[in-house]
Amino acid sequence: MTRRSLGLALLCAACRVGQEYSEPEVALPPQFSAQESVLDATETRWWTGFGDAELELWIARSIESNRDLRMALERVAEARAIVEIEGGAARPSLDAGASFARQNQSNNVVGGSFFPRGDSSAHGVGFDARWELDLFGHTQRTVEAAQAGYDATVEDARATLQRLIAEVARTYVELRGFDEQLVIVDAHVAALEDTARLVRSRVAAGLDDELAAQRLAGLIASTRAERPALESSRAARAHALAVLAGAWPAETAQTLERGELPTPPSAIATGLPIDLLRRRPDIRRAERELARAAALSAQATTELYPRLSLAASFGWESERLDQLLDTPSRAWRIGPSIVGPLFRSGVIQAGIRARGAQQTAALAVHEQAVLEALREVEDALVAFANARRRVVELDAALAAEARAVELASERFARGLDDYLGVLDAQRSALGAAARLSEGRTAHTVAAIALYKALGGGWEDALPALATRNE
Repeated sequence: MTRRSLGLALLCAACRVGQEYSEPEVALPPQFSAQESVLDATETRWWTGFGDAELELWIARSIESNRDLRMALERVAEARAIVEIEGGAARPSLDAGASFARQNQSNNVVGGSFFPRGDSSAHGVGFDARWELDLFGHTQRTVEAAQAGYDATVEDARATLQRLIAEVARTYVELRGFDEQLVIVDAHVAALEDTARLVRSRVAAGLDDELAAQRLAGLIASTRAERPALESSRAARAHALAVLAGAWPAETAQTLERGELPTPPSAIATGLPIDLLRRRPDIRRAERELARAAALSAQATTELYPRLSLAASFGWESERLDQLLDTPSRAWRIGPSIVGPLFRSGVIQAGIRARGAQQTAALAVHEQAVLEALREVEDALVAFANARRRVVELDAALAAEARAVELASERFARGLDDYLGVLDAQRSALGAAARLSEGRTAHTVAAIALYKALGGGWEDALPALATRNE
């Protein structure tokens, strides 16, 4: 860059009109009310903390093949191209052209030649250059708006990724929860069938009556009846998991084997509320939309000022092709042009007010996004803590019900009670086991919801994206 062009660029920057953008200051509480751990919560790939290799595999497959994420990435590419288009307007343009024409001038119109000239040819070749001097920042503001729009699409893609990871993890955990309940039902049915054989032999020997056998048969049938509903729910989760990973639903449901329910970490690092501003893609997107609105507002102000352009052309023109590049055939033109508003001040002022209102609305959207993020985190913290407490209580309940089955079985064996007491105890134990399984699933899902609310996890899962074009 020459000294003259550098000085011109500095002059243009110094003449920029409109208010310069700065990130808004946000007042946040010092910490969350239901604090887990104040350690930094930017746990990249938090799902690895569940200790389930298959869960990690499903998330990796989804990141690679999910259609919603693919669409979000294509929108990023589109926005990146728009930035390049808008940036090109700030640079000088140079076009090359060539032309040829045959013409016959009429002698019967005003200005026609007295002597007929007949047909003539016109050959031309040359270059045209144009550069708009961005004295007041109109083009630069346009580029700033496009850049901020690009950044917003990047955050959209990250938000899509964040939702995808959480949805895959939640669907997988719910599927494994149904797997666990199926195991509980199958184990309970097997235990009841073993007992049924004993009861039938006691009835045949006259040691027990038919009532116990019929009650036991009814309990076995009702327990088996729970299986179809569990299998349907499991198949629905398998189908959903397949779609998230871009796979065929039916094929995935048929080949997906049973697995164990993942266990969440005992504690989750939440960090501080201020960390949400840099972690949550929805807040980051709202801030970028505010920056875009600020750039467009400043651009509206530049419409009040004239726009100066430099244009030049150089080439050769000749009727004869063999003389086209001769020195006498040279033709050139150079000069500035300036365009400014005269009777559009009212319209321009209305545009400035409209853009200012859009900027104020964008600020409100950003503030609302911060409030919603705080609410989601607080809700997720309470839900996670209560889900953990519920699992503890349900575990104690199952232990008590299991002990009740042992005591009822002992009383039956000693002849102190009939087998109906054992059946009631077993029925209660089955319900306690199912509730514990549901509670464990809800606890793990609550952990996933907390990670999603905290906003981390996407930092190195989508490394191809960048937030700035520099």
